[in-house]
Amino acid sequence: MRSPTYVIFLWHMHQPLYRVPPRQEYYLGWVRLHAIKDYYGMAALLDKFSKVKATFNFSGVLLEQLMDYTYGKKDDYYLKLTLKDPNDLARKERDFILTRFFSVNFERHIKPYPRYAQLYQKKSTPKKVTPQDLLDLQVFFNLSWFHPFSIKSDKCLRALRRKGKDFSSDDKQYIVEKQYKIMSEIFPLYKRLLTEKRIEITITPFYHPILPLIHDTDILKDFSYLKKPVLRCAWPDDCHWHLKRSKQLFKEIFERQVKGSWPSEGSISEGVAKIYKQEGFNWIGLDEGVLFKSLITDYVSYDIIKNQRHLIYRPYNFDGLNMFFRDRNLSDAISFIYQGWDPIFASNDLLEHFKRIHYYTKKLFKKRVITIIMDGENAWEYYRNNGIEFLENVYANLEKSPVLSTTLPSSFLARQESKRLERLGAGSWINNDFGVWIGSKENNANWYTLRRIRDLIEKNKKNIKNLDKLMEYFYIIEGSDWNWWNTFDEPSGDFKIIFLSYIREIYKKLGKKAPLYLTKK
Repeated sequence: MRSPTYVIFLWHMHQPLYRVPPRQEYYLGWVRLHAIKDYYGMAALLDKFSKVKATFNFSGVLLEQLMDYTYGKKDDYYLKLTLKDPNDLARKERDFILTRFFSVNFERHIKPYPRYAQLYQKKSTPKKVTPQDLLDLQVFFNLSWFHPFSIKSDKCLRALRRKGKDFSSDDKQYIVEKQYKIMSEIFPLYKRLLTEKRIEITITPFYHPILPLIHDTDILKDFSYLKKPVLRCAWPDDCHWHLKRSKQLFKEIFERQVKGSWPSEGSISEGVAKIYKQEGFNWIGLDEGVLFKSLITDYVSYDIIKNQRHLIYRPYNFDGLNMFFRDRNLSDAISFIYQGWDPIFASNDLLEHFKRIHYYTKKLFKKRVITIIMDGENAWEYYRNNGIEFLENVYANLEKSPVLSTTLPSSFLARQESKRLERLGAGSWINNDFGVWIGSKENNANWYTLRRIRDLIEKNKKNIKNLDKLMEYFYIIEGSDWNWWNTFDEPSGDFKIIFLSYIREIYKKLGKKAPLYLTKK
């Protein structure tokens, strides 16, 4: 292969903190369920292709929760209700199961199984639901989250699939034990792939805050259409804290220094980029729209720049920090479009796009790189067979391609100099701005609350016995997820429950009464 075009796959993994203080168990079970499906499955699938390389990015809070499940044998409310005898369920618990245990993709995980589909129809008449119905639902929900590799390799799980109904408490117990067994294999698998130099692992700021907004909400001066909060928030030291904490946990788990990062939601500003450099990062990933904004001049508009797509197929450097820019069209096609296609047709379409980029850019740059950055867990349940056929065909063809080769970001930078950027536009992967997390009435109210709480902490810090714990709670509510689910529909209200629980706990530790507008939510 004389001069291939390289492909970077960065699969981003993130879940927010699902613990509600002061309880120690987790409230929601999504870390456990995605662990047995995606965190294990994505690495296990890659392991089948010895010549294919990929990058896995984890938020710090996700790594911490995975450690809790793996080494601390923590559980969650979903798991407790799974294990509970249906005859002993309280009315509230029955309702929870009938509402929440269908939280999987209907077309891929409910409709194909007659009994699960029957239970889905029956949930509308809860008085007719029998204890056996509930037991079958407990089993089906947990069984549906196993990665197909796990089903294929375990004769007991295959037998449960064939059984299809009339499950027993022993069946439930086996499923839960198998879940913990798979979770115990995740870190050893990633560590081996790291040692074999087949993957790179990177991190996101610990509690997944939108760092440019934590750094200074006055960044909104660059976005006149977004309304600023009443009170300014500007806590650059918090940006350092979130990065340091993720770096520390990464080193504890993987026994090496982290080199790269996908900032929370790909959000960046010049001030945040400098903090990344100060914290010793070599590179970050960003969205192509941020690059186009960065290249605007008095004479060249965004609309002109964005049509120069060849510009995204090389790394850049701003103030000593290297940057890769994701191909938005292809990343979003994998995330949102290909799921409805025949998987082989979809994967071949992606490969053809890669080849066209190669032939178009091979005379423009000596070293070229196509960067795919996307959610590595939520997309696959919409694909047939959790995306196995799609990904296997992509990986298999890349292994033998004469013009394409996968690479790791740090490896690519070791042999390729980045092009200098004179300025860096602020924005995220969504609309090149921060409008998902700030600017609306409800989100700005959250930022107002954060500022009021921070002022109280600063005013009383000399009298606070456990300041570090209190600040930890504050860093939690800086996370992006609470505002994300104000912007997008989240009918359960779970994220608001968790968010407000930490706010109330902070006021309690401060010895203050929470404002009425918070207690009424």
